Amino acid sequence: MKLSTKNYLRAISMMLGMAIGVGIFGVPYVIAKSGALIGAIYFLILGAIIILTHLAYGETILRTKGQHRLAGLAQIYLGKWWKRLAIAASMLGFYAVIIAYIIVGGQFLKFLLSPFFGGPLILYQIIFWAVMALIILAALRTIVFSEILMTFVLVGAMLFITILSLSKVNVLNFSGIGAAEFFTPYGVILFSITASAAVPEVLEIMGREKKRAKSAIFWGSFIAIALMAVFAFAVLGALGGSVSKESIESLGALFGNWILYVGALFGLFAVATSFLPLSLYAKEQFHFDFKFNGHLSWFLACVIPFLIFLLGTKDFIKIISFSGAVFSGFEGFLVVWIYRRAKKMGSRQPEYAMRLPFAILAIIGVIFLLGMVYEMRTFF
Repeated sequence: MKLSTKNYLRAISMMLGMAIGVGIFGVPYVIAKSGALIGAIYFLILGAIIILTHLAYGETILRTKGQHRLAGLAQIYLGKWWKRLAIAASMLGFYAVIIAYIIVGGQFLKFLLSPFFGGPLILYQIIFWAVMALIILAALRTIVFSEILMTFVLVGAMLFITILSLSKVNVLNFSGIGAAEFFTPYGVILFSITASAAVPEVLEIMGREKKRAKSAIFWGSFIAIALMAVFAFAVLGALGGSVSKESIESLGALFGNWILYVGALFGLFAVATSFLPLSLYAKEQFHFDFKFNGHLSWFLACVIPFLIFLLGTKDFIKIISFSGAVFSGFEGFLVVWIYRRAKKMGSRQPEYAMRLPFAILAIIGVIFLLGMVYEMRTFF
């Protein structure tokens, strides 16, 4: 296989691994609250918005000389204050997500290993975090290799559970619309399909083949969204209103305890394949945008969220819903605004370019802002 083809597949794997994470386990639950029709509408609209946002982010990076992440781009195109806001949103969102990953990743690891070794949940959560943090220290080359391997296992397990669930689908489980819960899926689905942190890594992986980065970003995003939608509706069709927040436990009641082991393995890889590129993204933001050395950047990206986790935050559904609607929404709004400015102020010719009308960008920005306002009102 040619090196360019390998890099292309690695880039798609990076997008897939970043997108398909812990959030997928909460999607069937929130769609069950709102109804299948509303859930489908969210996937269609937010899916299109996120794909465009990922592509716009990639183009903005390519229009800018040097290596930058969102905070650095905000300073260049919007000013210092917006850089500070971008940093605050990025870091708070990142820490919230990593805490959720540690909580759930440790739970999956305990389910798989505790029958053999015993021990409390906190021990497995510490082990999960430690392994992930050490992989980050091994730098991008190791992370990319791990990403391809884990994404392969992840997608395989996900498809297996999906096919199994499809065999038990009852169409009556798709009926009904929960009007009172219309906005419930927004934050969780947005969180689940957003993979902006993987876009800079895709561009780096593609090297001199950055013209193909547009295709890699598109297909990586599209495949991830499609897989998550099929998984969510298959599980919903099989379980209906009885689906639990984590989905896997409910599947065990339907198919037997053996499915719990498959689900736990799937969940572990899902969390790991999102933890790695997200932590790398934060580490490199500290390194490139703040000029911190590698070890300090790693400490801020990996150790700080672990210390916050030790304080006792436990409800991962609330964490990912708030993080998706507020932090991911704010970052999406910034990407759209910065993209608009970079079109006029960019310092280099990008390897790919899109023609997005101002009206489309404005609609996307308004959706992100309204989602932020609604989530903050309901959360507090």
